[in-house]
Amino acid sequence: MPRTIVKTRALVLRTMRMGETSRLVTFYTQEYGKLKVTAKGARKPKSKFGAALDLMTEVQAVCYVKETRDLQTLTECTLLVPPPDLAQSLERLSFGCAACELVDRLTIEGEPNIRLYQCLAGVLHGLAEVDQNQVEPLFWYYQLRVAEALGYRPELRHCISCRNELIGLWLWFSAALGGGICAACGQGNGVRIAGQSLNFLAGLQGLKTYSKDALPQAPPRRGEIRAALRGFLEYHGGERSRLRSLEFLDSLSRIEPAATI
Repeated sequence: MPRTIVKTRALVLRTMRMGETSRLVTFYTQEYGKLKVTAKGARKPKSKFGAALDLMTEVQAVCYVKETRDLQTLTECTLLVPPPDLAQSLERLSFGCAACELVDRLTIEGEPNIRLYQCLAGVLHGLAEVDQNQVEPLFWYYQLRVAEALGYRPELRHCISCRNELIGLWLWFSAALGGGICAACGQGNGVRIAGQSLNFLAGLQGLKTYSKDALPQAPPRRGEIRAALRGFLEYHGGERSRLRSLEFLDSLSRIEPAATI
């Protein structure tokens, strides 16, 4: 089968050394979804790819693609948007890595999803500009958008059992059932969560697009929100959705550890 030349806008999800001079690069592209390529000579001092293959960059990539192969060949790569300036804090950098890692782990090659591409591009831009107390809420917003783009949007406004509005001091959240449960229906179903935490997530989910001005600051009960979202994505995405970037961040205690609820 002949090779096809494709040209596409792409975000760099991951890079690895390959041999002495090359790199194995994982892109998430607008037109073709996830794409794994060999960038020959990318590690040479005078490589034609330059800084275009750095993690979190947005590029215009030209590749030779053959459907029978899992690994394609990168021939040209032009830098469009440099990686966001996240060096100002380990937390921002870790969430940027986690955003790329989530897309890498939850997608397979050859299945484009323009909404997912836009979510990733948006969160990488946002992480560099939000206030410090907005960093984790932005990542929560991103997780909710990723879940929706992949087809498993959680219900956060109405009880998934009786359909009544989710109000009250304490509620429940079930990853298996797909969202929030009222106090009357929740006994034995999922994990207990403060009503204000579930309402906070519902407010994030209701934001149509990312905006620094509209994004709220982190609430007091961050641990249970973090645990609920991670548990939801891990249930639907399986072991692949466990993010090493966040586990590393937790291990350094730079943010409070996820609570058990």
